[in-house]
Amino acid sequence: MKQKIITFLTGFLLYALVFGIFMYYTEANKDVLKALYAGVFFGIFMGLFEVFINPRIRSYFANKKKNK
Repeated sequence: MKQKIITFLTGFLLYALVFGIFMYYTEANKDVLKALYAGVFFGIFMGLFEVFINPRIRSYFANKKKNK
């Protein structure tokens, strides 16, 4: 459980920071609050992806590779 929390927080911070910076610099009007909301929204969902979906994808392809 502790590892999942650490994975979520790491994924959240990394994706939110990168996406927020990307959104800030690609927008024409440079709205900080809008970039912050977009970064947090994207970071939450990518953090959940890293915790719940990505391990299943990795194990599926690892098992597929072993069976060949």
